[in-house]
Amino acid sequence: MTYMVFHGAEHTRFGHSLGVMHLVSRAFYSAVNNGNYLFSDEKREWYNQILRLIALTHDLGHAPFSHASESVFPDGLEHEDFTEKIVKETCIGSYIREIGASFKEKYGEEYDITPELICDIYLGRNPGENSEFTFLKSFMDSELDCDKMDYLLRDSTFCGVNYGKFDVDRLIASLTIYVQNDCPRLAIADGGVQVFEEFVLARYFMFIQVYFHRTRRYFDIMFYNALKHVLPEGKYPSSTEEYLQWDDTRVIQLMQQNAGANVACRNITERIVYPRVLHSKVHPKAGDKTEFLLIKRDLYNKFGQENFIEDFSAGKMPHKIPTKTEVGDERAIVIVDSSTGKCSTISETSHIIQSLTDKIDILRLYVKPEMKEDVLAEIKQIYADIQK
Repeated sequence: MTYMVFHGAEHTRFGHSLGVMHLVSRAFYSAVNNGNYLFSDEKREWYNQILRLIALTHDLGHAPFSHASESVFPDGLEHEDFTEKIVKETCIGSYIREIGASFKEKYGEEYDITPELICDIYLGRNPGENSEFTFLKSFMDSELDCDKMDYLLRDSTFCGVNYGKFDVDRLIASLTIYVQNDCPRLAIADGGVQVFEEFVLARYFMFIQVYFHRTRRYFDIMFYNALKHVLPEGKYPSSTEEYLQWDDTRVIQLMQQNAGANVACRNITERIVYPRVLHSKVHPKAGDKTEFLLIKRDLYNKFGQENFIEDFSAGKMPHKIPTKTEVGDERAIVIVDSSTGKCSTISETSHIIQSLTDKIDILRLYVKPEMKEDVLAEIKQIYADIQK
């Protein structure tokens, strides 16, 4: 629902997937060419093709309006599950098998590409315990992946902001390989530490300023309530064929049709925004949360809980890099000194990574527009009494 706040944010996952495919080829060849782990020419071409197919298909399972829809998936299913179902159960699988057949004909049976292989590598099931497949996965699902590289730059551009921008060319050029127990791991050359920090900070600022923007979060809540009303039994169907019948246009039309009967549908179609009247810090401590909850209780008692909307679900880690880890830990991002060969981790090297350890956990309270001034006056009085 970001386009309800940043008008240009109407780009699609089709464009994003093409961008990830482009970046993943660049990143793979950069790491392979910079590293000391040898791949045959056949494997280079095969692995590059596998990565490009994963990049093209990795978001196929998203429902209309992307992550905002995930709360109404059938029980136990996530968008990755639908991605796998679509890859395996539709014509996409046939196209992948055709590509695999051409590789088998060119290089031999062991170079086959199947829908099952694509899904297993991306989902980390690692068929045959092939460590090189684990290496491939890191290009698409890690703290250094091409998915994040593309969506940060793409979202920044279309939203018209600078928060998510970083030097992608420098970051890709810094990629290399750390060899551990004869197994390749994606790593960064020591000259790339600062651009990696820039990459992590870009994501951090995009979450604070765009993805968790107060009005954007409000519309996510409205969208969830609207979907519960317009979807059969309040959830998307689990059947792949039925699931694929739902797209953005169908959802918008149903919200328009139900605007007279459902408040959430009306608030979206007519862009009725409940103003935010109370919020916490970006990284609230226990005392901050207690203060927020006490004021919220007072407001509910005086004005009625039914007139407010809560947002307590914006919890997100700035990154998932362990701050205390050794080079041998598979979760670590290894830094390789190109001159001496000495290896360390980004957690040891970067003060910024060490500092960004608290969850983004903004608490917010919204109220009906007509009650805004009375509620704000009450909050000002509460703080005036506290500060006496």
